[in-house]
Amino acid sequence: MSLRLFSLFATLLAHTLCAQDTPGLAVSFSAAGKTDSRVDRLLSLYVPGGQAPTPFLAAGAFTAKWEGDIQSPLRGIFKLGVETSGKFKLSLNGQPLLDGVGLKTVQLNKGANHLVAEITSAEKGDTFVRLNWASKDFPLEPVPPTILTHAVKPELTAASQLREGRLLFAQLNCAACHADAALLPAKGIGMPEFGQNAPLLADLGAKYKPAFLADWIADPHAIRPHTLMPKLFAGADTAQKAADLAAMLTQGAAPATEKPLDPKLASAGGGLFANLGCIACHQRPDATGADAHDRIPLGHVRDKWQAAALIEFLKDPAKNYPATRMPHFRLSDEESAQIATYLLINGMQIKRQAIAGDAARGATLLVSAGCLNCHAGMPATTQPALAKIIKAGEKGCLGADDKTRAAAPDFALSAPQRASLKAFLTTDLASLKQDTAAEFAERQIKNLNCIACHARDGNVSTWTKVDGEAKKLRDALPAKEHVEGEAVPDAPIPPLTWLGEKLQHEWMSKFIAGKIEYKPRTWLIGRMPGFPAHLASGIALGLNHQHGLPQKEADEPAPNAEKIALGEKLLGADGGFNCITCHAVGEQAATAVFEAPAINFVQTVERVRKGYFQRWVMAPIRIDPDTKMPKYADPEGLTQLTDPFDGKGAQQFEAIREYLRTVK
Repeated sequence: MSLRLFSLFATLLAHTLCAQDTPGLAVSFSAAGKTDSRVDRLLSLYVPGGQAPTPFLAAGAFTAKWEGDIQSPLRGIFKLGVETSGKFKLSLNGQPLLDGVGLKTVQLNKGANHLVAEITSAEKGDTFVRLNWASKDFPLEPVPPTILTHAVKPELTAASQLREGRLLFAQLNCAACHADAALLPAKGIGMPEFGQNAPLLADLGAKYKPAFLADWIADPHAIRPHTLMPKLFAGADTAQKAADLAAMLTQGAAPATEKPLDPKLASAGGGLFANLGCIACHQRPDATGADAHDRIPLGHVRDKWQAAALIEFLKDPAKNYPATRMPHFRLSDEESAQIATYLLINGMQIKRQAIAGDAARGATLLVSAGCLNCHAGMPATTQPALAKIIKAGEKGCLGADDKTRAAAPDFALSAPQRASLKAFLTTDLASLKQDTAAEFAERQIKNLNCIACHARDGNVSTWTKVDGEAKKLRDALPAKEHVEGEAVPDAPIPPLTWLGEKLQHEWMSKFIAGKIEYKPRTWLIGRMPGFPAHLASGIALGLNHQHGLPQKEADEPAPNAEKIALGEKLLGADGGFNCITCHAVGEQAATAVFEAPAINFVQTVERVRKGYFQRWVMAPIRIDPDTKMPKYADPEGLTQLTDPFDGKGAQQFEAIREYLRTVK
């Protein structure tokens, strides 16, 4: 079976699993007499010494046990091996295979091959494990997530429910109203999502239209499903209370004098909406009805925003809301104006019946409704402490209807969400006081909707799914001839599958935070946005840990002079692989003229981890079937260049890397 067909099979497998099979492996942890379970994408783990393996267990010695199936696309002979710092055992199809580090040959059946693996944490230092495999058709690599499955068991369901309840407790800012110093950590301690404030209530009259703001306060979920903002009031006077609060929030801040929108900017704004990936997270402003991809609606934008304020918001979404999910695209003034014009001109306008509000009554409601607890971090003064709420059961915020909620806000919680919160509140809540990087990264990939733009584990991105919509917006732009070096609309976005194995932590943190000044893939029409630095660093570390890798790789010795010279030659056309045809090397441009130049080699060492570099150059198409990078080594690892190193690709490619370490 060819590598491309093998990869295709694995991708299709992700979409055709049996009902009892779910992607990933079930893993159970035991520490200090307690147990916890979760699902891992890979059979890999990294727990720094002195830290807890999961948020629900104590730091210290632990054991972990993975169980599931390797779904092999064919029957054949493979090699399985492990890298670990702990005591590790693995059995396959009921037979012992590995006991410690090493590489063993095994026959895999076509389809499911049951796997059970156990590790005891290292006696000293960090604990890590990485399971690899190889065959006659491909070199040693991590066992890919696309072929790992597990059966869902009750303990996994219960553990997942606890995690959902923990996240809801943090994101809904329950502790803002129901404080309890004995049970809860201080802000900034433990779970990163815990204690984050809602948006600042500053200059709202200059930003939003009062009639919309009143409707938003009255029922936010009717305008934007899944919002964290609760419905504050219930009863016949809801609309009046909302109008009073809106009047108070908008007083003293008048909108800037509005300039007429220039309709000519709308098509360019629509093109940016498509090409920057906005369309992957948001519905078009003219869209109506339910969205098959559960994107955030934008039909209300025209009713909500003053134009000048929307332009400023697009340039810096986190200015008044550090915890926003909306990323920073580093838009120019022109780009912000174009997108804002597209949204406002194409948005729907609802004729709202404005109700006169009383700002004085609104000021009272601002305090009594608890708005300042979430929006300004003010201490709660009107709500019962958390311990009392836990004893109350399904009342207040956890109530299923207006009667059981009484005066409590309505977060529009579903029955499963209420069950998750109740389950979490039965714990000692100690999990809020700590976190693990791997789980934090997984939560944020979902929270920030990274798969809107990036494929992962064989699943295509939302952006790909809505390409027909994006194409219509691009087609509305004036026709323009492509110029070499300009972005290409249909170039694939890099997948997330191997990101934690691929990128150096420091570089990845800066890239996610939007702090890398250059664009590695100049040919991509999209633009990687920036997220808050504290999220970026945590996501990067978590992705590294998911792949069983530390934050920082071990320091390497100085490059070898002989290898440097050989590496420079191997890059070139005279006796080399002619890599410089596609890749620039520092200020030396690529020699070929083509649609999109490849990544500049000068970025390689600071971006890419050594282990991934070695794996990539041996079999790039296996890692990313969409890559244009050719495969230079055969299944035995030999290249067409018999000199140097007798054609051994691994040594030749390492010589190239040695040279690249010296390029400034």
